[in-house]
Amino acid sequence: MNISDIMTTKICTITSDKSVSYAAERMNESHVDSLVVMDHGEVLGMVTTRDVLSAHPNRIVADAMSSQPFYLSANHNVWEAYHALHQEQNGLALVKQEDQLIGFITKEIVEMKIAEYRDPLSGLYRAPYIQFIGENLLKERKPFHLLFIDLNDFGRINKLHGHPFGDDVIRTYSSVLSSLAEEQGDYLCRYAGDEFVLISTISDEQIQEYITLITSPTNVLDIFVSAAVGHVNGYNTPDFFARSWRELIAEASLGSSAAKLSKTLSSTVG
Repeated sequence: MNISDIMTTKICTITSDKSVSYAAERMNESHVDSLVVMDHGEVLGMVTTRDVLSAHPNRIVADAMSSQPFYLSANHNVWEAYHALHQEQNGLALVKQEDQLIGFITKEIVEMKIAEYRDPLSGLYRAPYIQFIGENLLKERKPFHLLFIDLNDFGRINKLHGHPFGDDVIRTYSSVLSSLAEEQGDYLCRYAGDEFVLISTISDEQIQEYITLITSPTNVLDIFVSAAVGHVNGYNTPDFFARSWRELIAEASLGSSAAKLSKTLSSTVG
């Protein structure tokens, strides 16, 4: 979803020499929380309700406004806007299409939209989040490890203990994965069902430690749970940046399936 779909298109303006009290009246009359500050057609910044409340009413807008306006393109998606606003530590951004100002968006609106992408059971982000992270890293030509994590025998857990217990296992195992993936450069999501995806920029040695921990039986609600892992290593795959996110996630998924099959065959032979 692009930010043009959720931005505020009603743009109300004010000049920098007007009083803060006048700005408050204008916001109240127009039923808006912010005004674009413009002098002679040039955007100087924005003044918000918060700015107005923290400034003396007799001060002028130039003293109260947020300086250095921050811009985003209408084509930016919500994930890009989320990261940009947090990186810039900015509460809002003006939205441009080509050179035309067409609206603005606040951090609160973006965060509300992002929250819709959280999985209510696990508390983790869902697949669109990890796709954004992966595609963005590929676009920036930054290598990463991609782990596709598929719980072993989850169907049997549901049959033996019931689906509510299975939900508890997903919830608890999500917390286990979250506590594991705490390094800067770790990105985790619940991909679907009992499948998770982890993107990480840690070293080869550290990622092997992750894989060892994930594939080893872990006590979850008094039963032992392990997972099959498919791993694509972007640091030693020659054509890594020539491949799409779809191709990489497919390879990692097939890798986890192969690992699961190998475990099954090993158990049968044993």
